[in-house]
Amino acid sequence: MMGEPKIRARGVAKHYRANNLDVRALDPLDLEIYEGEFVCLLGPSGCGKSTLLRMVAGLVTPSAGTLHMDGRLITRPSPERGLVFQEYALFPWMTVLRNVMYGPSVRGLGRAKAEQLARDQIARVGLEGFENHFPSQLSGGMKQRVGIARVWANQPDVLLMDEPFGALDSITRNVLQRDLLGLWMQERRTILFVTHSVEEAIYLADRIVVMSARPGRITAIVPIDAPRPRNLLDQDSIALRAHLTGLVEAQVIATSGGRIAAKSAVGGYVE
Repeated sequence: MMGEPKIRARGVAKHYRANNLDVRALDPLDLEIYEGEFVCLLGPSGCGKSTLLRMVAGLVTPSAGTLHMDGRLITRPSPERGLVFQEYALFPWMTVLRNVMYGPSVRGLGRAKAEQLARDQIARVGLEGFENHFPSQLSGGMKQRVGIARVWANQPDVLLMDEPFGALDSITRNVLQRDLLGLWMQERRTILFVTHSVEEAIYLADRIVVMSARPGRITAIVPIDAPRPRNLLDQDSIALRAHLTGLVEAQVIATSGGRIAAKSAVGGYVE
């Protein structure tokens, strides 16, 4: 990659106390993400992927190290970094249109401009005609489309996505992966995407950052040069899936082995 990174993490770590225990969520790690990249964080559950994402969002403060965006220290949330959660973080009392208008309106864009921008984004995610529906009237996939449209309407430089399709059925998930990729290819906004699905990472990413079990650290960074759209059934994708699955499973096995050993030693699991 050429030029300065869009996002730079240096020695970033996160430790906290829970139930009178010191928990190491993330060991110190370094990572650079460049303008227009689609980067996936891949690893077993509890490895700190979401913690790292929330630190980039400015919602969580690192225990050590620094995070910068465009050379500026990240200390708090900013409209420059839009966050899409796995949960449908919509206002239930607002229509689809009002939900998507919310961010531009808060930024003082003006009602007419905010509404036009919201309508444009709603159309882009395939929900034209549902502007006056409430979240309770939508399917899970439609709610997540609204969530993506709402974040995109804020026109962030960086889009942070925390397993946004994890709660969806496989068919809806595949459709939304394809649609997200289409949106990204139109504008090439920088995306950092958390997933525990090897197939999803292969389909979406320019680079896959593989993380260890807790305490999280980067064990591998795997670039993917295959053209899009990608066929997950071709030989290269199958080989890559086997390689990445092996990397992740090795971390799960290592962690499980450690817990079994701990149980044998002290008569109970150590979390």
